Amino acid sequence: MRALLSLVCFTSVAVAFDIPPLQDTTGKIHRLGDPYSVTHAVVVFLNPDCPICQQYAPTLNELAKALPAGIEFFGVVAHESVSRADVMKFYKDYKLAFPVLFDANLGLATALQPTHVPEAFLLNLKHEVLYRGRIDNLFTKPGQKRASVTEFDLKNAVTEASAGKPITVKATTAVGCVYEDTLTKIEKPNFNRHVSAILNTHCVACHREGEVAPFPLTTFAEAKPKAKQMALSVKSGQMPPWKAKKGYGHFLDENHISKAEVAILESWAKTQTPEGSVNDKPLSPPFAEGWVLGKPDMVIKMPEAYKLAASGSDVLRNFVIPLDLKEDKYVTAIQFKPGNRKVVHHALCFLDTSGRGRKLDAAEDGLGYSSAKGGIGLLPTGSLGGWAPGVIPRHVPEGMARFAARGSDMILQMHYHPSGKVEEDQSEIGVYFAKTPPTRYLAGFSVENWTIDMPAGEKEYKLKAEYKLPVATTFVGVAPHLHLLGKEMKAWAVTPDGKTVPLVHIADWDFNWQDEYLYHRPFTLPKGTVVKMESVHDNSSSNPANPNSPPKHITWGEGTADEMSLCIFETTCDTVAEILVLVADNARQNKVIERFTEPPKKKAKP
Repeated sequence: MRALLSLVCFTSVAVAFDIPPLQDTTGKIHRLGDPYSVTHAVVVFLNPDCPICQQYAPTLNELAKALPAGIEFFGVVAHESVSRADVMKFYKDYKLAFPVLFDANLGLATALQPTHVPEAFLLNLKHEVLYRGRIDNLFTKPGQKRASVTEFDLKNAVTEASAGKPITVKATTAVGCVYEDTLTKIEKPNFNRHVSAILNTHCVACHREGEVAPFPLTTFAEAKPKAKQMALSVKSGQMPPWKAKKGYGHFLDENHISKAEVAILESWAKTQTPEGSVNDKPLSPPFAEGWVLGKPDMVIKMPEAYKLAASGSDVLRNFVIPLDLKEDKYVTAIQFKPGNRKVVHHALCFLDTSGRGRKLDAAEDGLGYSSAKGGIGLLPTGSLGGWAPGVIPRHVPEGMARFAARGSDMILQMHYHPSGKVEEDQSEIGVYFAKTPPTRYLAGFSVENWTIDMPAGEKEYKLKAEYKLPVATTFVGVAPHLHLLGKEMKAWAVTPDGKTVPLVHIADWDFNWQDEYLYHRPFTLPKGTVVKMESVHDNSSSNPANPNSPPKHITWGEGTADEMSLCIFETTCDTVAEILVLVADNARQNKVIERFTEPPKKKAKP
């Protein structure tokens, strides 16, 4: 009956599900559909103990190896009775040619509700189920085979999806061992099986030795004393620190923790924090220590180590590094390698061809400079991106690149926070150039309101701004920016036909956790679309981040104690001419020349 009901559901409409990140047998974390090149994902639920799963191993290997471009292929094991050690043995014994994910907390199984193993699912980028059911018609029932396969259901669905065609057969009845697990709340979680799965996929990118988090959470011994603190932090929403609101825009590397995962951490903290079986002990995620994308075409390093005081406020410091480019270059990726992960909070890589950065640097003693206005003290001529803990180096979408002009300097803006002792940092950046000229160049525009006149004590000070696109524009990423009084930012677009497109919503702004969010896939909005932004600020004494006590009247400024309301979009257009129109029009509306360029000084009369 359950299988019949599933057929009814999936033959009528595609249903979208939340898909949790999961680790495979090597410890690697997978977020289905995240790589830019991926269009669909195949998920096949397996059980190492099921003879039919065992017999299908060669067939699945052949399918995985012959997949069309853009299709991911995963096995999934989601059974409380099966240990991680069992899955690893199954993977090795049957020489599986595709990643096998261990669904320790049954999150994926709960979302997709398999009835049998093996059972296959084909998902699109929205995590809608396009096909579910059998792999092919080899088995008529458990223990009974046909002489040969005559219907290749999964293969046909994949082929149609890859070609952009409708799926002819959306569901079939899976033939195999019954999926026995009852997908209910996990009552007695332990560390090795359940808690570690949550920490590895949501926390340890920062909470590991030598990283920016204040303590590691990679082992049972490290996590047990922090059990109640972890439960409180995730329940309050403080952790993990992914600020973009779920469902309001779709981004790469989203780090949302589910209600079920929160419940597991709470339950573990309340039940004497058991460690669990050694057979469930996971492998740590393999964090790359070298150059993730291969040897860079250029390595940029701070000229010398910067010394950070043991205590005091966070430090924003700008370092000018000549790139010595003899010709224009097109950058597809960077990888920032912090020299001291304990104190590097985040980094931004700007470009300057004006020479103003060098002058600011020369005018201040010591290594680097700080801007009187905050920021980098000048209008950059470009950007190569940035870094924050957990950011995964990626090439921009194929055919796109960032432009680095001949003679550019990099202005590396570093955000440091003291660790309690004197520290030194000498970070470096690997730069990757396009092998062939790009067809699209990345450029930015902003929606901002600089007419800030915020009374002291104002708890809900609201600002609005909008910008009409002068040309059709493809959106690649977004970077909201407020200062210490910021409370919330929301950006959306309204197309000429009245459609509303959510762009980003930060409902609980934190100056120390700002980031650039890359859209899961670039998308294009037509000419005449109005991009809107609203921000809310709290200049009252009840705002613990308020730098002034008592609160003061605040205006626009780039200093941290001033305030800003700015949303920057990384975009591209079909042609260079359109990019120039977009950049020039946006600069004109935002009065960039008037605001950032000093008038020429008059010569004194003789």
